Amino acid sequence: MDYISAKKTAEKWGISQRRVEVLCSDGRIHGTERIGNMWLIPKSAEKPIDGRTKAAKQQNKPMEYMLALEPERIIDMINGTMRIEFMPLTKEDRGRLHTVLRGDISADEMVRQLVEKHRRIADAGRLRV
Repeated sequence: MDYISAKKTAEKWGISQRRVEVLCSDGRIHGTERIGNMWLIPKSAEKPIDGRTKAAKQQNKPMEYMLALEPERIIDMINGTMRIEFMPLTKEDRGRLHTVLRGDISADEMVRQLVEKHRRIADAGRLRV
C-alpha cells in the first residue's frame, strides 16, 4: 500500500496539516500508521466528512432508515457474527432484538434485563449445592 505524509494529505484535501494529524489520532482516517511523530496516510484514503456539516447529519439518516425497514436482515447479520463465536441466536434472542429494533425498549434496558435474569439463574444454581 502506498502512503503519503500528513503534509501532502493536507494539500490534497485543502485543510491544515494539524487537522489531518488530529483526524489520524482520532481514528477517523482508516489505514493510517504512525512512525515516531509522523503520520502515514494511505494514498487512497478519503477525507472524512466534518461532523458539524449538513452532509454529516444526512449521512446518519440512511442507517436509521435501514433499521426501520429491515430488522430481519440486521438480526441475520448479528446471528452470523454470533455463529462465528459458536453462539447462534435463539428464538428468544431474536424476539428481544425485534423489540429493540421496533423501539419498544432501549438496548441498554434489554442488556440490564438480561444481566438481571442471568444473575438470578446463577444465584439459584449456588443455592442448590
